[in-house]
Amino acid sequence: MYQLLIRMICAIAFMGLTISVSADTAVNSPGDQTITLKKPPKILAEWYKPANKRQVWLHTMFRLRREILAMNDYSEKGKQAELEKWSQKFIKDYKSIAEMVPQWQDYLDLDKLDDLESAVKNHEYSSISTILKKTSKSCMHCHDDYQTVATLMFRSPVFNERIISEGFSGEKITYDEIMVQLSKSVNRINIAIKDGYYSDAHELIEPLEQQLEHLSTSCGDCHQEDEVPVERIMGASQSLLPELAELLELKEQRPAGGKLGEFAVKVCAKCHSIHRLSSDLKFIFD
Repeated sequence: MYQLLIRMICAIAFMGLTISVSADTAVNSPGDQTITLKKPPKILAEWYKPANKRQVWLHTMFRLRREILAMNDYSEKGKQAELEKWSQKFIKDYKSIAEMVPQWQDYLDLDKLDDLESAVKNHEYSSISTILKKTSKSCMHCHDDYQTVATLMFRSPVFNERIISEGFSGEKITYDEIMVQLSKSVNRINIAIKDGYYSDAHELIEPLEQQLEHLSTSCGDCHQEDEVPVERIMGASQSLLPELAELLELKEQRPAGGKLGEFAVKVCAKCHSIHRLSSDLKFIFD
């Protein structure tokens, strides 16, 4: 999904297009300089966290995909009992879409459910795959219209409301403020390296490490009981910054600059590629 978003934004920027957020079904002509993205009904938020204790909508989608696969596999093998079990699960979950989001009733092809029940009951195994393909088209039509925007709205973090428990100055600060601090720290080290002030650059490493430490404590707010996301990104700084310090002590300008660049890519840019794009785009749809 993130790769799709990146390609979409790059294409928009390259072509000089603008984004129009709409709840209607307008279709733009090829000559238009606007891309219309459809905004999902507000009621969809009730089936995502934090409005809901569970990711009900996501798990329903996951079950539907699993149920379709099971029915296809068991119909090929002629396993009637399993086919009956999974088809009933599928019918229940498919109908629940309209119960959760009544506005999407028209996307559903409920007639195909009758065809599916009949095919399963009458052991018409060869026709089940075709029925499921036709039914799945209703899923794809809805996905084409809403999946990307729904992902941005309901599965992307919001950082502007986050507060770092203890910032570099010892006071509570926002994400935007600590990002400004980090940017200044990295650029000051870069400037000092380029101008040959290696001791100054060396002294700036410890404050940078402290800023990253404060930032990393907030990761657990979302990644609860999961150290892997934090370690995967922040862990790189634990080796790269000491290596940078060693190069600064040796007054190795080019290697030190390269090591700082490696840090910027493996820590700053890596986190941005995961979170920043989707977070920034989310505000388009608020």
